[in-house]
Amino acid sequence: MADLAQGGANGQDASDLELFEKYLSEDMDLDMPGRGDLREGVIVEVRPTELLVNVGSKRDGVVPQSDLARLDPTYVKGLREGMTVDVVVSKQPEDDGVFVLSMADALQQRDWLTAQQMLESGEISEHKVIGYNKGGLTVEFNHLRGFVPASHVVDMPRNLSEDQRREELEGRINGSMRLKVIEVDPKRRRLVMSQMLAEREYRSQAKEALFKKLAVGDIVTGTVRSMRSFGAFIDIGGVDGLLHVSEIGFGNVNHPREALGVGQEVQVQVIRIDTDNQRVGLSRKKLLANPWDGIEARYSVGVVVPAVVTRIAEFGAFAQLEPGVEGLIHISEIADIAVAEPLRMIKPGDKVTVKVLRVDQKRQRIGLSIRQAQDEAAPAA
Repeated sequence: MADLAQGGANGQDASDLELFEKYLSEDMDLDMPGRGDLREGVIVEVRPTELLVNVGSKRDGVVPQSDLARLDPTYVKGLREGMTVDVVVSKQPEDDGVFVLSMADALQQRDWLTAQQMLESGEISEHKVIGYNKGGLTVEFNHLRGFVPASHVVDMPRNLSEDQRREELEGRINGSMRLKVIEVDPKRRRLVMSQMLAEREYRSQAKEALFKKLAVGDIVTGTVRSMRSFGAFIDIGGVDGLLHVSEIGFGNVNHPREALGVGQEVQVQVIRIDTDNQRVGLSRKKLLANPWDGIEARYSVGVVVPAVVTRIAEFGAFAQLEPGVEGLIHISEIADIAVAEPLRMIKPGDKVTVKVLRVDQKRQRIGLSIRQAQDEAAPAA
């Protein structure tokens, strides 16, 4: 039995030796590239309609014009003798012929390898949206096309009609998005990516890093992500901070949409940090000029000015003189004492003329009168 094994081993050695001798004597190429192989080659000659490329074997290969036409014209113009390029063997030589090579296929094959590496590593990268279909978005991935299913697109509304869905997807063309590779299948030419998973991981990493360096008083630039009646959520780099409606500005803001828009960049100041619950409070108002500064010079006692009624209270009405500056019209200063229900005479939104009675810059209060402004405007009897 051992002799048989030994004989088999000797036979294998003899076969290997024979192959080696044949290689030396007959100029046989053991490293002959096979069809579909990806190789690094060196440009030997730049011809008018093709490239001659040496791929390390005994014979050179040709990249035909039909393949060069698939490449970026600017890139092709820059090709020179001696440059190293990636090629794929499209056709093996017959007799004394040459290999037919493809640089376009090589670029794609390199991209498939890159995509596989990204799938294994979980790397997040940014890509441009170039189209859409019924199922989702198509994106650039170097020389390939990636696909992002609609279910993996961030902020994609549900229960849309076909027209609404098409409009929603079409609106994202030419935009860019962070993506994570979730499926690579070169044979079926399937490269599937996810914005949802990428954003979730990116924001988690960014949030952790941001909370380590963020401090109350910091001034940061963020993007409005969404709005509610009580305020706007601002993305300040992986963390959504709350800009309460009272901190948007000095004017009377009933809803954030009156002053902000989704996607708008805003500069805000950090006013609260809750590390345990990972919440951040923001203020835009603190970065704006205070309209109460110099108020006494602009509205001296006795001056008559226009105002807009903003709200009604049991004791009177409030009126805005300018954004961020409201004064109180006491019920006794709305109309003559003979009027039974003076509050019924005005409503929010009414434009009125008022007389400034008192100004307290420190307490940010102004006393106003409609009645006295009307008395001054009335002609003498």
